[in-house]
Amino acid sequence: MASNQDTISSGTNAVHTGFWIDWDRGKILGATLTLRDSHAAPLLAALATLVAIASNRSWHICRIFWHSFLRAKDDHEEVVKEHRRRQQVILRNSETAGGATWNLFDEWFDFGVTKVLRECSPKDIVLGIFATGHWILFIALGVIVSQIVLGKVVVSKALPTCGQWYPATTVGGTFTQEGNRVYSELLLNQTLNVDSYVRSCYPRGGSQGILDCNKFVTRSLSYQVQHDRPCPFNSTACMPDARSTVILESGNITLSNLGLNSKYSKEISIQRRSTCAVLDADIFRIRQASSPNASLDYLKYSFWKEKETGKNAELIFKSNNQFSDDYKLVSFFLVYNPEDIALPIRPKTFTSNEVTIILLQGLGVSFLQQQDDPWFSVHTRIEYNNDTGTIQPNYVRYRMDNFLNVISCMEQFRFCSSITSRCTEFQGLTRGETLKTADYVAFGLKGANATDETDLRRIIILLQLVMPETALHRSIQGRGGAAMQATRYLNDGEQLQLATNQWKIELESWFRMSLARLQLEIFNTIERPQNVDQSRAVNIWKTNYEPLLTLCGRIKFRSPSHTSLSTFGLIMILVFSGVLMLGSLVGIVLPTTRWTRRWKTVIGWKRDEVLVLLEKTQYNNSLEVQEANVEYSVVARNGKNQQIRPLENDHLDPFLIVQ
Repeated sequence: MASNQDTISSGTNAVHTGFWIDWDRGKILGATLTLRDSHAAPLLAALATLVAIASNRSWHICRIFWHSFLRAKDDHEEVVKEHRRRQQVILRNSETAGGATWNLFDEWFDFGVTKVLRECSPKDIVLGIFATGHWILFIALGVIVSQIVLGKVVVSKALPTCGQWYPATTVGGTFTQEGNRVYSELLLNQTLNVDSYVRSCYPRGGSQGILDCNKFVTRSLSYQVQHDRPCPFNSTACMPDARSTVILESGNITLSNLGLNSKYSKEISIQRRSTCAVLDADIFRIRQASSPNASLDYLKYSFWKEKETGKNAELIFKSNNQFSDDYKLVSFFLVYNPEDIALPIRPKTFTSNEVTIILLQGLGVSFLQQQDDPWFSVHTRIEYNNDTGTIQPNYVRYRMDNFLNVISCMEQFRFCSSITSRCTEFQGLTRGETLKTADYVAFGLKGANATDETDLRRIIILLQLVMPETALHRSIQGRGGAAMQATRYLNDGEQLQLATNQWKIELESWFRMSLARLQLEIFNTIERPQNVDQSRAVNIWKTNYEPLLTLCGRIKFRSPSHTSLSTFGLIMILVFSGVLMLGSLVGIVLPTTRWTRRWKTVIGWKRDEVLVLLEKTQYNNSLEVQEANVEYSVVARNGKNQQIRPLENDHLDPFLIVQ
């Protein structure tokens, strides 16, 4: 038997690493790169570093234009010219927008903020805002780099064991005795896994959530409940009246919700419905003609006919089960022709629906108080033998009124398309093979790409194979009373608590399991489940449905050890950074070409470089020293205040001359 952890860990090694398209987000935005966490973390760090470098390169481009834009005009006052020159020097030698911002603010305070506002143009304010905005923008872009992380959603890779695994069958298509045993084991393991998942991960599951609930793309599938609906069966059979039916119906479950990666993942959906009512068990009872009212050791009931003999199938229940202090719960999924199903629950047509019947016995269970629930129906007081006098007079217990209690459910599903806002007719869970070409046209696929239509047809076939496993019968799957929510409050044969309309609570629990089973059945096609012995089972995709093998590597789920990144976002970062880096070369290229090196913008740009300013300062200092030495030498020799001027410095580079 498989543990719950088997289900949770399966698929971890089936992750496709590399590029793929998530059709939920479209062909372009859906381009995705999936990496292991150990590889994704360094990549994100490198991208953040790249954005930081691009920020500097972007500022390098911007400061060239701002440097030219701030050139002082001849009619400016000297104080404004001096301020402009200081700003140009700051821009020329600030490698980052942040450094330029702080230096500009420092310059404003040195120059006087009031004077800046009074005597200078709005260029100063605009420059400050631009430098600050550029700085903040690239800080934000560095943070936004992390937004290319799409999360833990991955897609499966195509594995040799991809498909659906069932026991091998005989030539006639029936299971052997060993096959039946294996099949029962597989179904029970699946039911236990689903039950654990629902308890932990579905709303009102009742567990503390100790399992990994983030495995599926959609954690839980929603549904709604309609109460007091008309009886879908023989109106006289429904209890307590003809308007006591409950309908459990899922919302539109898209292919995307199930993790199926398809171009139509958001447009095509399915709806699952169970219409259930409590029925009078007596109408199904087989009475012996010789003594219809005799007290027997057993009672017989029939709900369908045997296919082989055409006779009523007899379900035999012991009438002395009141000695059991537990519930006996059994269920059957009636996949028969309508004429072979008992008349009160007979489907209207062959394709309209199948029927699940759920039978409950519990005469041996005692209740603390009476209950009006139609399925449990507890009003009969238990009469105890008190010959010893040990039972106190106020000790009162009740038992169920009926020997057998019956719930019958119509099981159905249908396909819907948001393209045309149309749905197919509700049909039985095993009747999917009757889907006609007209139903595909209802999806809005007429005239679509032939490859896409074929792909969607295969997905629909997969869903048709999976849907019978979502019958409420599978939620019980031979577990007896342990499949009921009421047994949580059953202690040593005594029912300590029973909610009003407990039968609806049980149905909701089983319906939640049917929805979770749908999720799990799709997920399990990724690879052979770990609890399946390959020597005792076969992959029916390879033996009977070979075209479905094209669906391998098409299931999305969440992997805790992988990270998916947006390929579009990754490319945008690389292109954006590359363009800025190439553009930043303008400050290097312009001064070197014969056509641009005489431009005023280029001359001014080279003039304000810090090393050039340093050389000029050193040169001016050396001239002052030379002049002082010459003056001193002439005075010492002639005794006169004669000044000898140095040679004209026409040979100096014009970039070293302050203009």
